[in-house]
Formats: sequence, C-alpha cells, structure tokens
Amino acid sequence: MSQEDVIMPKISIVMPVYNASKYLEEALCSVLGQTFTDYELICINDCSTDGSLETLRTYQETDSRISILNNPEHRGAAYSRNRGMKVARGEYLVFLDGDDIFDETMLMKAYRTAKEKQADIVTYQYLHVSSENMHNKINRDYSEGYMNRYCRQPFSLSEYEPAELLQFPLGPWNKLYRRSLIEDNHLTFQDLPSGNDLYFVFMALLLSKKTVMVEDSHVMVYVRDHFTSGRISLNRDPMCTYRAFMKVGQELNGRNIFNRLSGHFYYRVFYSLRDALLVDRNRERAKRFYDFLQAEGIDNLRAIDRQCYDKLEEYIKNIFQCFIDYDFASGWYLEENILKLFLHQNLEKVKVLFERYEFCGDKIAIWGAGENGRVLLEFCRRHNLHVSAVVDRSKDKQGTELYGFKIASLQEISDDIQVIIISACFIYEDVVRAVGDKNIEVIDINRFLCIA
Repeated sequence: MSQEDVIMPKISIVMPVYNASKYLEEALCSVLGQTFTDYELICINDCSTDGSLETLRTYQETDSRISILNNPEHRGAAYSRNRGMKVARGEYLVFLDGDDIFDETMLMKAYRTAKEKQADIVTYQYLHVSSENMHNKINRDYSEGYMNRYCRQPFSLSEYEPAELLQFPLGPWNKLYRRSLIEDNHLTFQDLPSGNDLYFVFMALLLSKKTVMVEDSHVMVYVRDHFTSGRISLNRDPMCTYRAFMKVGQELNGRNIFNRLSGHFYYRVFYSLRDALLVDRNRERAKRFYDFLQAEGIDNLRAIDRQCYDKLEEYIKNIFQCFIDYDFASGWYLEENILKLFLHQNLEKVKVLFERYEFCGDKIAIWGAGENGRVLLEFCRRHNLHVSAVVDRSKDKQGTELYGFKIASLQEISDDIQVIIISACFIYEDVVRAVGDKNIEVIDINRFLCIA
C-alpha cells in the first residue's frame, strides 16, 4: 500500500500511562465514547507494575484505533509524550493522562473549531475535580466581552497584552494543537520530574499565530485533583517550575524573539512561581525554593536579558523585587493574584464603576470573603472606593471580621444594599438566584474586567 493510500486520522491522542489502573478504564472509556471518531489513541506504557498494560491490551483487542508503546524502562511522562508524538499521524495532537477524562463532545467541538477558524491551537475549559466528582457535568459561563476577545476570532497571544497570557493555563490537557506547529518549531516535553509540560505549552502558545477558544460553556476535560491520593503527579517540586521557565527564556532569547515577548514571559513566570509555592504541601521545601529565588533565582531570570527586563512596566518589576525584599514567612505573594493585577491595569474603569453608584447614593456590598474578596476590598480601601458591607454564603465566615467589616449573610444586608459586586469567578448565576426578586443589581467584577 502506498503512502497516499494510507488514511491518516484527523486527531492523535497521546496518553502516557504509569500505574494508572485504578482510573485507566474511566480514561479509556471517555475516549472511546467520543462523538467524534476519526482519531488514533497512542498509549505509552511507562513500565507500569499494576496491571495497566493488561487493561490497555484488553481495550486494544476491541478497538483498532488504540496502539500501545512500551518503554524499555521507566522514564516519566515527558519521555512518554515525546515518544507518542514521534509516531503520531494526526493533523492535530491532544493529550490525556491516564487518570483524567474527556467530555464526550470534546474532540468534536475542538476539531470543528480548529477547522472553522483555521487555528493552530484550540483551547477549551477544564477543571480539577476530586475523584467522586469526575463525572458530574459542569458549565462555566463567560461574559460576552470575554467571548468576543478569545472565542470569536483566532488571535496571536504574542500580540495581546502580556497579562492576557494568564488567561491560558499551561497544562497540556485543555488544548488541541496543530501537529505541524509542534514539529516545525521542534517543541518537546522537558525531562523533569514535574512541570515537564510548562516549556512545551508556553512555547506553543507564544509561537502560535492563530489561537482560539471553543465557544462553549461545557467543561471539556476533568482533571483528577493533584491532592487525590491516586494522582500520578502528586509530588510537585517547585524547582522544576523554575527550570522550565529558565529553558523558555533561554529558548526565546536563542530564537531572537525575547525582546518582543519579554513582558509575556515575566508576567507568566511570576504567577507560575507563586502557584508553585502555594501548591507545594512540603512547606520546608517551599521555603528552600523561596530562599533560592531570593539568593539567585530571581537574578538569573532577570539576567536572561537585563535590558528587556529593565523596560518592563513598574508593576511587574516591583513584584519581582518583593522576592528580594521580603522573606518567605511574610507571605506577601499570597494575594498577588490575577484579579489584583487586572484591577491595577483597569484602575480608572473600576473607579468610574464605583463612583457611578456612589453618585446615585447606592450602597455597595462585596460578595465573597475569600482570596478575591480580600484583594478587592484592599483595592477599594487603597483607592477610597466606598463599600458598605461584605457578604458571604459561608456560615463559618459570617460574623467574623474582614478589614473592619463584619461579614454578613445576604438576608442581613438585603434591605440596605442596592448593588452587589461579586469577587469570585463563576458564581454569577448562583448569586443572581440568591438575590431573587430583591431590588439589588449584581455585578461580577471578573466579567467586568474580562477575566471571565
């Protein structure tokens, strides 16, 4: 049979498998149950010892789209994914871990979007969930502004504002990649114990000229929570995050595009370092990592191209300087989140919002006393924006104080408040239902700022 006679699959799904037998059938069934069927599933068995290989072979016997590669020795997810990519034949690549699942419409919607928009990368919604909630269908509605920005037309993230890159997580699971984008740019997964996908995904996003999001509210990939005992990648060393971004920076520099992308690089680096510190349950290791950043890591990152770094806006440079000026115990980085950044970048727009209601004599309550609520309240205090109350659904928080406010229930403040501003993402519909027919306007600050 000639090369021309071989019918290539439209999508290649690459699945590294290592001791995933507890959840592997769920993952396989989520692939075999797809409404889109023109794919190949490449499973790379990384010397599993728990029966995973036997499970793969059982399913392979019933479906010719499944192929199995056996690593000669245990090498890790990066090696396995790279090996799977080498034999992939599809026009597009998708990645799935052996303990996660696809929504049954994911391939169909991602492929359709890719062809309609002629995209190099298509992204879709994913969610970390516990094992008991893996099969609960979840929707996440985005604002019209968000969809206009990211879903309606393909774009190059390199031409968007640097902070907008933070809207795109660096996990490989929620993206469909044109295989030629990956191969033409010689992108591979980095051989690291954890964070081995950061280099691959970040580089792909920066190099893609046509990225687009699926315009759909359904969560398309359910990723098993990293803190579930059965999770494959449970132990995450934050030093791997640092090494991944050093490689990205050096690669961008070597390709002579660091000057154009330095803002995108440093914004993404900071928030990834922050996340790495927060999720490391080994607090002694997290402190050692912080001390390393303070002693030399931050300087190494800034030295990739010092001239480019010096041209960055003051906000991000000040954040990096905090690593030098404050110690680990201060916890200064805890509330340096995306909402705080977008509030800073949209200061005048947010001021106009608050001042409009203040001019009308309306009283404003902040809904949410978690991380985003604290950030929003601190922002309001700093810029003299008047808030009359703080409300939260949690009975544990009600009655406690936050920045001088006694946290209340909705019932306690509903007669005195005309406006509620929500601080947390993806709870707008819930809050609107809770408010019901009360004469209260509800505004989601994340939607207002096009974060969601």
